[in-house]
Amino acid sequence: MNLNRNLRNDNKGQVTIEFLLLISFSLVLIFLLANSLSYETDINLAMAAAREGISFGSTENKIAIYDDDAYTKYSLNKTPLTHNNAITIIKIEKLNRGFDDRYNRTSIQIRAYASSPTLTSREDRVSAGDRMNYNIRKSIAVTFNTTKLSNSLYNPCFSNQHVFTTANVQWV
Repeated sequence: MNLNRNLRNDNKGQVTIEFLLLISFSLVLIFLLANSLSYETDINLAMAAAREGISFGSTENKIAIYDDDAYTKYSLNKTPLTHNNAITIIKIEKLNRGFDDRYNRTSIQIRAYASSPTLTSREDRVSAGDRMNYNIRKSIAVTFNTTKLSNSLYNPCFSNQHVFTTANVQWV
């Protein structure tokens, strides 16, 4: 009740000014938090898409599912890739490479670490890694509906605030 009496007896408008300052400070804080949360959501969605893409890419390599052109190429030159392969994804990490003036976005490089006891030659591992990187980039482009902003290899791929590239898969 004491507060109500103070509000009615406010002849100088101090309560109104304090209220407006509180509301304006709250709005500024909300806008700053929304921008920061939008940035983090963008990164989190991209990393989830990258995990989905590499999962699909490694599964594709495990059970040797390829389109006709790739299968023909692999059956002639890289026969281990046309058979089942045990590929384990160790981890995926991101590296913020700063602002890229060409695309007017922050550049993020994604690097995957994998292992495979069945892929022993460097050439086969590079081919399997290229396949996984392609699926990482494609998954990010599909997630953000930016498939038309890139080339057929989705390199680079885009989100709302970032441009993504992939480094060669590191085999451990």
